[in-house]
Amino acid sequence: MIRDFRRQAPQGDPPDAGFTLVEVLIAMVILSAGIIAVTNLFVVASGANTVGNATTTAAAIASQHMDTLKAAPYTDASLVAGTYNDVSDVSGVGRVVTTWEVVDAGVNTKFIRVRSEVQGGLAGARSRAEFTTFRSCTFQGPPANCP
Repeated sequence: MIRDFRRQAPQGDPPDAGFTLVEVLIAMVILSAGIIAVTNLFVVASGANTVGNATTTAAAIASQHMDTLKAAPYTDASLVAGTYNDVSDVSGVGRVVTTWEVVDAGVNTKFIRVRSEVQGGLAGARSRAEFTTFRSCTFQGPPANCP
């Protein structure tokens, strides 16, 4: 006697059971929603990376200008009260506008503010970097040459 070990379908079930068209369509909709969400994540991350790159560049340029102003002699022409501008074109970032302002803040004291910002594009005002400091002269002779 030979036995048949194949699965016997219960009464009422079709012998060729599988996925229906509705199940496949529902799975495709769920998969599409997931792919759209991941794609949006990549777009947002790319924008954040661009803004971060621009902000880092603006901060580096502003810091460089501030260091130059701090290293200059107290009577240097770059430390005369007023507002000054500088424009730098940085590859991969764009145009960076740096503005620094020197204000006489009292006897032998100057207030200095340096601000850099990437112009246009995605970064815009979100890429601004600003540094401030006071410069004072207390030595009354060479090399500081205080007034």
